[in-house]
Amino acid sequence: MLSIAVEELFSWEKKTRSAGDFISCGAVAREIVKICKDFNDWKQLNESLILLSKRRGQSTTVIAEAVKQGMEYIHQKDEHTMELIKTLRSISEGKMYLEIESAELTRTLAKYHEEEGDIKLAAKTLQEIQVETLSKMGRDKKIDYILEQVRLCLDAKDYTRAIIIARKINTNNISQDEALSPLKIRYYTLMIRYHYHEKDYLSIAKAYQAIYNTPSVLADVSEWSKYLKLTSIYAILSPYGNEQNDLINRTFLLKNLKEIPLFRALVKLFLTFELIRFDDIVSRFFPELNEFSEFSEQEREIFHLRVCEHNLRVIAKYYTRISFKRLCSLLDLPIELVEKRLSDLVVNGSVYAKIDRPLGIINFSKPKQSEEVLNDWSHNISELLNLLEKTCHLIQRENMVFESKTL
Repeated sequence: MLSIAVEELFSWEKKTRSAGDFISCGAVAREIVKICKDFNDWKQLNESLILLSKRRGQSTTVIAEAVKQGMEYIHQKDEHTMELIKTLRSISEGKMYLEIESAELTRTLAKYHEEEGDIKLAAKTLQEIQVETLSKMGRDKKIDYILEQVRLCLDAKDYTRAIIIARKINTNNISQDEALSPLKIRYYTLMIRYHYHEKDYLSIAKAYQAIYNTPSVLADVSEWSKYLKLTSIYAILSPYGNEQNDLINRTFLLKNLKEIPLFRALVKLFLTFELIRFDDIVSRFFPELNEFSEFSEQEREIFHLRVCEHNLRVIAKYYTRISFKRLCSLLDLPIELVEKRLSDLVVNGSVYAKIDRPLGIINFSKPKQSEEVLNDWSHNISELLNLLEKTCHLIQRENMVFESKTL
């Protein structure tokens, strides 16, 4: 019954194709695909699709109609659907007029692989489409497609490929267009996953700050307060430097931070050149910080490290020399750990220090270069000559006043 109906329809397809009536021919092609599905004959369906696409002088309109009709049946999860997707992909591959359909088919196939638990195959499948080259796909859909590629790469733990694909997205475009706000939040959320793997806390803080600055987030108090808190936390966890110092200062100046007094006080501690006691931090701030799932045991250790580094910078500013015993009492740390923390800061250039182990003395005063010594000497000589000239002038004036009185 089906074979007779298909044969009859193909004869009509030939007639309409020969007559150049591609609208009617497309309708016939759709009917051929539909009737094969109605009879649940998947083999005949696939063969008919291939035959329609390879007909001599076949119109692109007819092929597109057949593919679109076939795509209506790809949402079932069975072996027949997988075979149909592969057939449709083979037909649409390399055809510009079917580039959108090809991308959707590839995404559907990747989704099936993901649901079956093969994340790596799903990521590899979706990467076959260079979506940025598709001329007919809109900008928002391209970004959405790229973000899906990034997500699958992160799920597959292919972090190198994930960041390469993510760089295809222009962050200025998604930040300036308010209509793309959901995609912007999604992008930075994925970037946070990547930067967390790389232990790049400064980039994490910047990502949270970008999410916070989104208009849709600023309109919701619960949302902006959450992301502002996370920005503050990761700005503090970031290694000390010019960028980190600039970020933490700009965060402190935000008006909304005043509405979160506990976190404002926390940020202020790291902007003030005073010693911080870690025990006070734990009792005062950690109950609030522990409410964030992002603040794990690893972040607690890093937080302790940043407190120690801050205290060492403060001590290096106010002391020229200090004993190990005194330094350990100020930091509440054992001597081995103090020496390690101090050495790390010296290596990265945050402070200057020389350790005299036999005497147990740390010298924070940096020796001057020969040019600096010469400049200081020249400056001092100039000041001395100016002072001498002024003194001579005062003496001369007094002599003249005395002589005028004697006359």
